Amino acid sequence: MSKQGASHVERDQCPVYAAIQVIEGRWKPMIFRRLGDGALGFGELRRTMPGVTIKVLRQHLRQLEADGVVARSVLYKPALGVRYRLTQHGRTLGPVFETLWAWGRLHLGRGAPAQSVRNGSDKV
Repeated sequence: MSKQGASHVERDQCPVYAAIQVIEGRWKPMIFRRLGDGALGFGELRRTMPGVTIKVLRQHLRQLEADGVVARSVLYKPALGVRYRLTQHGRTLGPVFETLWAWGRLHLGRGAPAQSVRNGSDKV
């Protein structure tokens, strides 16, 4: 097995990478936060997230559903539609997001130098 192949196997079996695969995506943390307050229909969810396209929202919801984090229920009466909610397994991500939130606030509080280096604008 090549060295590169070994690193892929190691990454595929790493719990940290497994967790990151579930939550990675520009809109997934926002979806998780919205659904943490209760079940929402697709349109309701989209209205709370200006800027997300229908295609991307649908894609992220399908991925979260496939990972067992979000459940989709079809409504028949009084109106047709769907509702999305966090599953019991999805709710276990709450402490993960709380920890990431706290770390992100700490990181953002470090000031502009970290941002300028990251954006490649560290020239004086």
